[in-house]
Parts: sequence; structure tokens; C-alpha cells
Amino acid sequence: MYLKIFMALIILSTSLNVGAQNKIELKTYRFAGLKKDDSMWSGIYTAKSGKIYIGLCTHADAANFYEFDPLTEKMEHIADLTIFKGERGSGIRTSGKIHVTFVEDKSGNIYFGDFCEDNGPECIDPSSYRGAHWFKFDPKSRILTNIGLISQNSGLLGMAIDPERGRLYGLAEDGHLYMYDLNKGITTDKGRVDDWDICRTIVADGKGNIYGAFPVNRIWKYNPETDRTYDLKNVLVPNDPNVSPRTMSNPQIDRKTLWRILRWKPDEKVFYGITNADSRLFKFDPYEGNEGSMAPLALMCADRYLNGDKKKIPIATLAFAIADNNKIYFAPVTTVAFDYSAESWDVRDERQFTSRLNNKKQPPLSVLVEYDINSGNRKELGSLITGDGREVFGLGGACYSHLDNKLYFAGAVREDDPKYIAGQIDETWNYCMMLMSYDLSSGK
Repeated sequence: MYLKIFMALIILSTSLNVGAQNKIELKTYRFAGLKKDDSMWSGIYTAKSGKIYIGLCTHADAANFYEFDPLTEKMEHIADLTIFKGERGSGIRTSGKIHVTFVEDKSGNIYFGDFCEDNGPECIDPSSYRGAHWFKFDPKSRILTNIGLISQNSGLLGMAIDPERGRLYGLAEDGHLYMYDLNKGITTDKGRVDDWDICRTIVADGKGNIYGAFPVNRIWKYNPETDRTYDLKNVLVPNDPNVSPRTMSNPQIDRKTLWRILRWKPDEKVFYGITNADSRLFKFDPYEGNEGSMAPLALMCADRYLNGDKKKIPIATLAFAIADNNKIYFAPVTTVAFDYSAESWDVRDERQFTSRLNNKKQPPLSVLVEYDINSGNRKELGSLITGDGREVFGLGGACYSHLDNKLYFAGAVREDDPKYIAGQIDETWNYCMMLMSYDLSSGK
């Protein structure tokens, strides 16, 4: 009897590690202009035209805006925001980040917002920053326009659009929800909806309602019909209470109790998303009952954590996409927290903590996990590498292209050529930023 149980456990353990033994090769594309961007968060979007828009960040320098055409494989650098906004060379804090998913109106125009965060040497007065702005890009005329000030000090971490009403929404660093009326050209502060640590993703449903998460495991909703924001009382973000805080410097109000990223699936009229703490996939139906309903579905972390200590699961990435095959794809890291060069102290604290839990210093490699919405089956497809055999480190975003049935990822790749090295992870692994694709038709 014991022998049978032992053999069963061996078989189970082997099956859980099969995905990790597979290698998934990604096709890579360098960003035009050799700007040496060092990070990327959320800023990737597939437009209705099929073109892909990417926003990259550079600590202490510039955010850069790119367009990629999957059919021609042409990468175009559209704008360096510090130059576009007239900040370069002025001795001021600069617009170093595009931290939002791009949104699109009914005419095909692309919108985003920027922010500064900690871009600039400490000797430069933070109040010198000229403020975060809304931007509009017209793909037909190829014109990028600064359409208005969001806030003098606080830029956007999350963004959504209500295309029917012609409204942009942005959640800023100060925890306030800002709205821009495309018809009137006016920005309105809708008030504070969040506190430290600010939610990284806000979303709009099919009726123009806006949702965000706040500690601990809570959800707020803005209703455009009543012009009112309120907290949902009975719907919570699913999280394991046994998982340790992200950082012990502020353990009670913690990012791990928020959702990390989610997407609206219009055919089902529901959201699918990922939690911060343990990369748990969930389905949020905003229309069921009085407030909606929340259903946890599966852990999307790497296989190695499924039957182990959940405290060791790295904080979730933003590399999440839903494809036309009714499958969800997510690219978590296999070790420690990932934050590129880890400029912030709380991230360094977290990385040191998770390194101690794993008893060694390891690179944050990425794997690809698939979830079939129809069957409910979840599996790890394998570890990600480039076509020339380089490791793929953490990824900051993902999207699906209906033009070529490919997943596209943006993030860090091991780089040995000094010409392209943009940063160093844990003072050990050199990397550059790249766009990468995976063909769902052929598995390449």
C-alpha cells in the first residue's frame, strides 16, 4: 500500500515538472532608436488595426513610445517623452515612465498617460517636475498630441476608457481617480479611491463602470451614471491569508492583497485576472447579483510552487493575455521578485526576503502557463528562451495579436553585447529590453 502511494507521488511530482523541462523559443525584436530603456510595466496593447503599441521606461531619463506592425515586423520609435515635452536638458525631474495599458477610442486613436515617480537624481528638486499629462496618438496622421494636464505632481499607474461616453480614466500615484472628457477637453479629479500601495490596474466593463482594488482584498467601483464611487461590500479579491507581505516595512497595507492585472472578455461579459500574492487566476462577473461575483480558478505560478510553501511564490508579473482560442496565458517568474534593476528599497527588501526563502541567489527566469477557459485545465508549457538561446527574465506585459495569432511579450532578456545592455539584475545578470512573440499556431 505504502509503495503504491510512494510511486504515485513520484509520478505526480514528475508530471508537475514536465513543463519546466520544455523550452519555448520566442522570436525577438529590438526596439528602434537604441534608447536603452531599462523597464516596462503594463504598457503594451494590440489595437483594432492589429498594430502593437509599447511604452518603455527608463529610471532617471525618459519614457519612450513605440509602434510595432506584426505584418511587416517594423518597429518604429514614435516619441521620447522628455524631448516631446521639452524636459530634456532643463535640469528638472522628467517623464520617465509609461506605466499604463494603452486604450483606444472608436476612431482608432491611441491614448496613454505618463508619470515621473523617482526619475532624476536626488539633488534635483522633485517639485521641478512639470506634471503628468494625457497623450493622444493618431495612427493615420502619425501625430502625437499632449491633450492636457492630469496632475502637477502625480502620474498614472492604471488607465481605462469608456469609448461610448468618450472618457479616459486614470488612477494616479496620489490614489485619486482622474477623468478626462474627450469631448470637452477637461480633466476632473474624481477623488481619492486608494491609498498606499496603489493598485496597478483599473478596468472598465461593457457599461463604462470603472473598477480598482485596494487593501485589504477590497474592490471599488465608479458608476458613470450616478457619478459616484463606492466600495463593494461582499466581493473580495481572492487571496491566501498565509502568504507573507511583500515587504516587512509596511506589512499591514500591502500590494499582495490587490489584484495584479485583469482583462475584460466582452463575449462572456466578465473579467479574468491575476492576484498579486500567489498568481491566482480569478473570474470577476460584475453583473451577477447586486455587486457581482468572484470565482478563484487556478494558481498560475510556476509548477515548482504548486505543492510547496506558498510563501515562496514570487509576486505576480503583468504578462497576462487572453487569446482567440479561449485560452489564458500568463508568464510568471520562477525565482524571487522581479523588478528589473530594482531601484526601489521595498523591492530590494522583498527580493532579499524571497532569496533567503529559496536559500540561493537565482535569476528571475520566466515560464509560460496556459489555462483553458472551456475545460478548466491549467498547465505549464515550458520555460521561455530566445531563438538564439538567451534566457528570458521577468516580463512586464503581454498581449495577443489577432493578425498573426501570436502572443507578444515585452521584458528583460539576457544581453552580452555592451552596445545593448540597459541594466543589471541583482548586480549579476546583464539585460536589455526586447519585444518577443510566440506563434500559437505552430508553437514558435
